[in-house]
Amino acid sequence: MQKLIDTVNSYYATGIHPQAKIFKVPLGQYQDRVVIIYPKTANQLVYVWSDPPYLSWSEPASVGTDSADYPASAFMDSTGNIYVVYTQQTTLYLLERKLNFSQGSWSPGTVNTVCSVGQSYFPQIIKDTMNRLWVSWTYYDPAAECYFIQVKTSQDDGATWGTGPSDPGPTLTNGSASCFSQLLLHSSFVRCFYSNDSTLLAFRSRGLQSSEWDSQETIYSGSPIDDNFCADLSSDNKVGIIFPGASSLLYREFDGNSWSGLYPVESSLPSSLAIKFMGNVPYVFFTKGIGDGQNQLFCSYKEGSSFTTPISFEPGQKPFDQVLCYDDSAGNKYYDRTIPASDSNPADVYHPTSGALIKDADDAIYLGMDAKFNLVRIILSTAGVGGAVKWQVWNGETWSDFVPHSGSYHLDSPEKTVILWQDLSSVPSDWQICPVNGVAKFWIRIVTVTPFVTSPIGTQITAVPEIKFLKALKV
Repeated sequence: MQKLIDTVNSYYATGIHPQAKIFKVPLGQYQDRVVIIYPKTANQLVYVWSDPPYLSWSEPASVGTDSADYPASAFMDSTGNIYVVYTQQTTLYLLERKLNFSQGSWSPGTVNTVCSVGQSYFPQIIKDTMNRLWVSWTYYDPAAECYFIQVKTSQDDGATWGTGPSDPGPTLTNGSASCFSQLLLHSSFVRCFYSNDSTLLAFRSRGLQSSEWDSQETIYSGSPIDDNFCADLSSDNKVGIIFPGASSLLYREFDGNSWSGLYPVESSLPSSLAIKFMGNVPYVFFTKGIGDGQNQLFCSYKEGSSFTTPISFEPGQKPFDQVLCYDDSAGNKYYDRTIPASDSNPADVYHPTSGALIKDADDAIYLGMDAKFNLVRIILSTAGVGGAVKWQVWNGETWSDFVPHSGSYHLDSPEKTVILWQDLSSVPSDWQICPVNGVAKFWIRIVTVTPFVTSPIGTQITAVPEIKFLKALKV
């Protein structure tokens, strides 16, 4: 069930795709407690936690207030401690801080400097079986005027990194206009997966007993990737990685010796993506843009030698199952505009009698879904002028008025995401399915109470939000 945890004013919120931000305590009294690290503001990192069934969350607790408005990342070890790496606000240095887990709570420890030269962005952190910490990040060298992937280690739980803060550590790439990385502990190796110059997805490995990185191995080349890739480990110790190809979302698998072929997951290019193995089965999550400010979330998983047809992940966040325009004065009062409302073709959502979405008193728009929903994304080719509407829900006995959580909206601006209730956990418990024009759905009704001087005409009406970044649970 969708639950609002917090609202933030940082730019990246959950961070870029390869980074980790959500974890589950693996063992002990607090096993299965989930914790999320995120930026509350442009310079404050916080965390929240919840126990099963994850319907109630703690208040945000501070990790620190000196982070820049760039993505941070974290790693949870086997005892529940969390290591956070982030870009410092004023210097753009790379910093690390441990959240010590004890008696069910986390307490921030000392801030350590990983790198104090150049500029550091988009870090990743892991811990190996020898209790060493590893950090990879995007390093900008002002003298060279380009970006590199750097990696450093700490053998004393983060107190010192490499030979000191002024040491940027080993460089894994040649300089380029952009690069992003992700670290995984795989078998007896640390693997650093990275994109470079937007055209290459590759990796380098370093044995846990080695002091040198192996040569670069190419995973894919030729199409823009940047930060839009993500890797995970299966229970039988395979690496699965997803990334955009030239025209589709692709998957490859690595057993430590050789790579599989390319598996197509989705025939179009995704807006964002994440991967999570459930046992040995890779589940891929991604969004597809279906209109302005609308990225619908989908899921697919590998079954045999191919991936399943992607399905909408959240049944209450998709195009409506039914959109009806109702003209109270027309001979045929109901007019089905479900298909036109689902696409972005302009000015095609209206009632043919009035030539408008709604116009006069008691005209209405009916929005129906098989599942409950909590928002409506409305795009108008013509905004309404001079009119007023009321929003209603069927409570089992009658149409009940309510004011949307985001405030009143009278179809008087060209586009609007109307938040009906703050999340799906907050929808009215008495909201009932009812038949409208012979079709039983969960309906929302928008009714004209003051006639419009200029009547609104619709382009697109859906229940799809704008999802920009995804995170899979790390366990």
